[in-house]
Amino acid sequence: MYTTVHLGQDSSKISRYISNTLLWEIENTMKKWEKVLLYLNKRWAYNSLICQDCQYLFECSNCDTSMSVHSNPSHLLCHLCTSKKNMPLSCPHCSGTKLLSIGVGTQQIEEALHMYFSKNPLWWKNISIYRFDSDSMRNISSKKNALSDLESADIIIGTKMITTWFDFEKIACICVILVEQEMWSANYDATERAYSNLKQLIGRWNRKSQETKIILQSYIPKNTMVSQLTQYNFKDFFMETLKERKMFSYPPFWEIVKLEYRNPDSKKALQYIEKLALKLQEYDTNKNFIIIAWSSTFKKNNSYHVACLIKWNNVRLLLWQIKSQILHEAKLSVIFT
Repeated sequence: MYTTVHLGQDSSKISRYISNTLLWEIENTMKKWEKVLLYLNKRWAYNSLICQDCQYLFECSNCDTSMSVHSNPSHLLCHLCTSKKNMPLSCPHCSGTKLLSIGVGTQQIEEALHMYFSKNPLWWKNISIYRFDSDSMRNISSKKNALSDLESADIIIGTKMITTWFDFEKIACICVILVEQEMWSANYDATERAYSNLKQLIGRWNRKSQETKIILQSYIPKNTMVSQLTQYNFKDFFMETLKERKMFSYPPFWEIVKLEYRNPDSKKALQYIEKLALKLQEYDTNKNFIIIAWSSTFKKNNSYHVACLIKWNNVRLLLWQIKSQILHEAKLSVIFT
């Protein structure tokens, strides 16, 4: 049922995110007048860094989530705690120097396939490709047309909304374009969500009693989550996840709260959160808390947002102790994760 493809060894000429195995399967499926579903978790590209030698994924030491690649200047950034690292020259796991920035969006895949089929024999030019993401669903009329477009499409390129909204027949092949991209999220449970999303995607068509081929494309096919998914090994995945949560002080072992502050002035926002972090440390007489204050802001709706993360086995007690100091601040939000 499953075919796992190592993109580092089987990338096609049209795109390093479309394997030769996938192209062959698409063509074979089209000849049977059946449909192909290509799945990505995001419509836009989101780059992360891996080692091509040992398949190590660069993660944040604070949060156990992958760090994203940023340029000007070149660095790695965690979107959860905003910690930064200089762009590494070698892998900390194997000392290899073949580091690759990877990430792809639905539009890039659509453009590559259009180009491929336009250069092939005449009948391939009639292949209908439909990209189903938030860009194609911007207004009411596009939503009304979506069902008919999906029914007539030969190749559907979709994001997560495709797994929950629609049912259609003749899906003979499902391909996850880049499995590890599922895990690139600013949440401590990113890997668990990835596992759940992919199981939901695959199970949706298996329930229809169809013979559906599943292709998982990845630069890190030896990743634990990928192997456990293909082997239906939920128990081991569950146990590994619990170990990681305990190691990194995540729920259900510890509680996590985010105190997020917003201000039109970025400097004032940073100053406030720094003072708040220092105040929290005064309550931590036994050095039990884990306090992570963001070192940079992000702008949203003309305000600069910055936050302080607190991990402890009784965060609610701490918040009760300091409520008189934080509840009066209208620009501060208390968010349990």
